Amino acid sequence: MVNPKKIVAQSNLISELEKMKTEMITLDYPVSGFLTPKTTKYSGFGYIPKSQPYPTNSHGQPLSLLAQINFDEMPNLENYPTTGILGFYIDCFDENRGYDEYNPADRSGFKVVYFENTDEPYHNTTEVNALFDQYDDDEQYPISDGEIKLSGTLTPDAFPFNAIEFENYFGMDFESFLYEKFDTASSEVGDYLYQRYAPSRLKIGGYPFFTQEDSRAKSSPYNKLLLQIVSDVYNITWQDDVLVHFFITEEDLKQRNFDNVSYDWDIY
Repeated sequence: MVNPKKIVAQSNLISELEKMKTEMITLDYPVSGFLTPKTTKYSGFGYIPKSQPYPTNSHGQPLSLLAQINFDEMPNLENYPTTGILGFYIDCFDENRGYDEYNPADRSGFKVVYFENTDEPYHNTTEVNALFDQYDDDEQYPISDGEIKLSGTLTPDAFPFNAIEFENYFGMDFESFLYEKFDTASSEVGDYLYQRYAPSRLKIGGYPFFTQEDSRAKSSPYNKLLLQIVSDVYNITWQDDVLVHFFITEEDLKQRNFDNVSYDWDIY
């Protein structure tokens, strides 16, 4: 009988994987507390200063807040903002929620907005509701019945299971790596590693996890995970087991340029 724990212990696999360890902010929910337009949250109403137009799709229809991160409420993560609000808005007038699988960086159906200064007057909930009230409910594909507060904790992220970062580092994908190293025991070792290093599905930074396969090409410049969020959150009305990703290039992240972001989602 195969003992994957013993097999892994006898190999140098853990020390190899340790070289890839990085940090992420794990997001947790639900969290009790009073929510404002500046709170870190899933769905609801976010912070958009009145000096800026409310984000819309290519048809002029308002986008819906998927998630908002107030970095004043988050632990510090290298290269990521330490202050200000980052909002992720998607198109709920579109069945695909603004995702273009042929061009994930096409921002006509989604927007990522960042405001370092959050002291300006903002569009209040009455004003935002009025934008959506122009349209019938059956024209929309809502993602939630209400907003949910999120909290963040700085934690280690072991390694990417099925992301291009693993293949770029080891020269092969995770499954091929296991088979080359463990042959007929590769399946048992893989299951053991998934249990030991269960990938977080709700996070900022770290390595992405995919229900199917990485949506990015090996040469993709979008090498930093801005947000990964899953639809099994309480109150979610989106399809079950949807996993959403937003990516950015390392240079754009450092420059706080959120105009060039890639967005995708897939289903278990």
